[in-house]
Amino acid sequence: MEDRKCTDTSLSPFYTLRIICYLLLCLAFIGIPSSGLSEERILDYIVAVVNDQPITFRELENELILIAIVSNPLIILGEVDNELNIRELRSPPDTVKRAILEALIDQKLMLRKADDIGMLLWSWGKRVNTEIQALKALYRDEALFFAALERLGLEYQEVEERIKTVLIVNALTVRQFRNRIDEKQINQRMPQYFEQHRSEFIEPAQIQFQYILIRSRPDDAADLQATSKSLAETISSQLRTVATVQEIQAAYPDHPLLRFQEEPQTVPIDTEIRGTIADLVVNEVSQPIPVPEGYLVAKLLKKTPPRQKTYPEVSQDIQDILITEELQKLREAWLAEQKAAADIRILDAELKKIPLVLDAAQDQN
Repeated sequence: MEDRKCTDTSLSPFYTLRIICYLLLCLAFIGIPSSGLSEERILDYIVAVVNDQPITFRELENELILIAIVSNPLIILGEVDNELNIRELRSPPDTVKRAILEALIDQKLMLRKADDIGMLLWSWGKRVNTEIQALKALYRDEALFFAALERLGLEYQEVEERIKTVLIVNALTVRQFRNRIDEKQINQRMPQYFEQHRSEFIEPAQIQFQYILIRSRPDDAADLQATSKSLAETISSQLRTVATVQEIQAAYPDHPLLRFQEEPQTVPIDTEIRGTIADLVVNEVSQPIPVPEGYLVAKLLKKTPPRQKTYPEVSQDIQDILITEELQKLREAWLAEQKAAADIRILDAELKKIPLVLDAAQDQN
């Protein structure tokens, strides 16, 4: 096959962000079967080489899912209404594959630079483990976490490596380019940015509530499920009449099916369950609300409407946003130079002839 330098990429400041958004939009319209592709593995092969570093079909195949997991960990929970269709996700259009390949090329170049300047690639275990633990915390137990990875057709080590890559690329970006940013110019731009993006700095509506969780799992025996549902209805009725959460807790000491939240929880209305609670009148008690862990009986204590945040409240956030944008610009310019000088060979004939899916968007900037 023909070898050539890969110089057909004109990078924009928001290249990486566009890839993530594009790929996540792909995920939004497709749903997951109950099993992964462990029985249907395609023989791996090399699709590209960056200097002496190969990029395999397996890496390309997994990157879409891994980007989704790192960008939005909740996407791998099995409790969402529209789950990912793994078969479709592992066979995206060639234009998407090319965009993913470009991201992998960027990663290889960044990791080589990190190694060259002494950012030891094997020394990130502790930080990677912290991120992994945060992912695991989304599940009732570790077994469910590993079951989710199996359903996605991913190996645990692949998730670890993807998280490590993100950490290294971010750290290298700061180390290489942070001192080139003029903070005085950033500070001058901040008030104008606030005025142009006021709608992005609105504190969402919030609710304050207490709740009692009545545990019930789909794999419980039928009689236990019936007991939990009946108990939830009883507690909802008691809480709606004269009892308080504290009184109900005293009436059911150490009950194995009950979990009490006496201290009021103040949270944004950002989930369907919280929206159901927000529909209550203040001091009203809900009917039993089905949740993955069983049934929730909630008492709404307070509603707070959305609020426009002030400039002093968000000035640090704005500074971080503007610095991140500048870091992206500097990184993408550096990557363009590196690609022009690197020996990058796309060996997959189909991917080799496809222009970047983001080129049209870049031309508009």
